[in-house]
Amino acid sequence: MRIFKVLIVLVLLLLVVAGVFVWTMPAELAWRWGGHRFAPVVLTGVRGSIWNGRADGMSVFGRDLGELSWTIDKAPLLRGEVRLDAHVKGAEVEAAGLVTRHLDRSLDLRDVRFRFAAQLAAPALDIPALNLLGTFNGVLSQARIAEGRLQGATGSGRWSDAGVSGQAEARFSDILVEFSSKPEGGIGGVVRDDGQGNLEVEGMFDVRPDRFDAEARLAARNDDVRVREALRYVGQPQPDGSSHLIVQGRMFPLL
Repeated sequence: MRIFKVLIVLVLLLLVVAGVFVWTMPAELAWRWGGHRFAPVVLTGVRGSIWNGRADGMSVFGRDLGELSWTIDKAPLLRGEVRLDAHVKGAEVEAAGLVTRHLDRSLDLRDVRFRFAAQLAAPALDIPALNLLGTFNGVLSQARIAEGRLQGATGSGRWSDAGVSGQAEARFSDILVEFSSKPEGGIGGVVRDDGQGNLEVEGMFDVRPDRFDAEARLAARNDDVRVREALRYVGQPQPDGSSHLIVQGRMFPLL
């Protein structure tokens, strides 16, 4: 009986020690043990605790995004969820919001505010003759990633100080984007200009787990010469002088 009691005390002691160790685990050690599970995310200069830490560098698919800081909420851990308030700050990208990882490895994002250089969207638009100027900022109200793919999202964005350089140069009014999850699945959205500049934009897009499709009508308002010149390199010219832009592509797994 005494041996049994000693064993119980030893087990309880080990549990306490393990709990204290996990509770105070340095973020660097935690990342060294489990960082491979978060590929293609790579962190460098990790410091702080597992609950409240930061990384001097964060890269995704080899692109440097800047510094990362996070705070983990302890209460959801009792339900098997990991919920963190994350902040990314870099020269080209800034983002902050709530991320929840569920037991089935799906991710929920809430109230994510973001900003990134418009040029980062250039590969998706595939307009090699022109560089995109300005910044894109907005709010991702909610999004869900399951089985590594984007399943739904709702939010809005604004392309500010919009313009292009390269074979032609022009400045536009701000471009507005709104999107939301569709009942049948996927994401639908609309694109339009704010009506204050000389580029008229009206379009829509559809994002599904495996592909995306978008099309827009672009036209020079007030017969702006620079905008008309820029539209020569965008989409298919139309008889009325506008341009019909069609963008299609595949959606690859995000995680």
